Amino acid sequence: MTSNVITKESFLTVAGKRFHYIWLRQNCLCPDCRHPTSFQGLFDLSDHPSPPEPLSVEEKDGAIEITWKEEPPHRSIFPVSWLLNRAYDPSPQQPEEQKILWDRAWLDTHPPKKYDIHSCSQDIWMSQLFRLGFTVLKNIAADDLDTFISSIGPIHQTEYGRFTELKAIPNSTDLGQSPTGHRLRLHTDRCHVHEPRLVQVLYCVDNNASGGESLLVDGFRIAKDFHQNHPDYFQILAKTPLQFQDFDPMRGYFFSRKTPILELDWEGKVAGIYFSRKTSTWNLPFDELEAFYEAYSAFCSYLKDPIYEYRFRLEPGDCLLAQNFRIIHGRTAYDPLSGQRHLRWATIAWDYISARHNFEMVKHLYLMEN
Repeated sequence: MTSNVITKESFLTVAGKRFHYIWLRQNCLCPDCRHPTSFQGLFDLSDHPSPPEPLSVEEKDGAIEITWKEEPPHRSIFPVSWLLNRAYDPSPQQPEEQKILWDRAWLDTHPPKKYDIHSCSQDIWMSQLFRLGFTVLKNIAADDLDTFISSIGPIHQTEYGRFTELKAIPNSTDLGQSPTGHRLRLHTDRCHVHEPRLVQVLYCVDNNASGGESLLVDGFRIAKDFHQNHPDYFQILAKTPLQFQDFDPMRGYFFSRKTPILELDWEGKVAGIYFSRKTSTWNLPFDELEAFYEAYSAFCSYLKDPIYEYRFRLEPGDCLLAQNFRIIHGRTAYDPLSGQRHLRWATIAWDYISARHNFEMVKHLYLMEN
């Protein structure tokens, strides 16, 4: 395949993609410029007083060879496929699964699969987690849960430890352990703590009580529709920081964190949702509170709309993984006198899951450098 290399004063073009000579010199793949096993850069462009200039540019055997005007001359070799996978013209692209912003109607026509841990490869269920924000695995033995999570990355330690048992516990002050099987309204966990983005792991130990269905909504889908229909309210929830607090007398902690309900990334897209009635405190300026309440109430009406709700029942051995920064979750009430409902809760930093998944997507680009 001809790459059609075109050289200009400060850049060259390969298959229609432009690459600055500065970028090419900085990203030289030779072992003197990049460590061959760690892939970390060794060359520092700032050590050279003038911008890099090519003495020659040649295309041969599917690669671009550049000899640089240095003393002594330096040679860089770039596989064309490597360059095109890293093209930043017009903008840099990162490997990413396409998100599906779902509602109940979409899930009715595309029922999410429950993957058997023994016959499903990791990349398949991870792909669903990336696309939908959640996935459910089945046939995981209770004794294997720790090993399963640790195979992805380290379990995130909280003040509760590595695992928390969610079941009816007498005199518990946590609604998740309510002895009456109280329903849990839709929420995201741990809004009151400065932590990395988390994936919550909910493993079903037992579930033979009446009620206690799991509830999920796609916070990103709701935010999209909310923004389209109420752009002013959307901006209020994106720009107004709320105080999320949690007083823990048993362990001697008082957690406090300020963040908006809708967190936006540098492109203005929703990157995270922080929603918890039980820990939010509206300590807003007097003149802002009424407008915030209007926006908040409108957002809550979307959360309560059944067109967004996915309701299902976890069975023993099932394990729900959900992006805590996207999926807003809850449960219906259940009757503790009718049987047991026992879930085991843990979290893992999203960075480990995304890094594991991305490794499979990009490893050929790095390993081909050798």
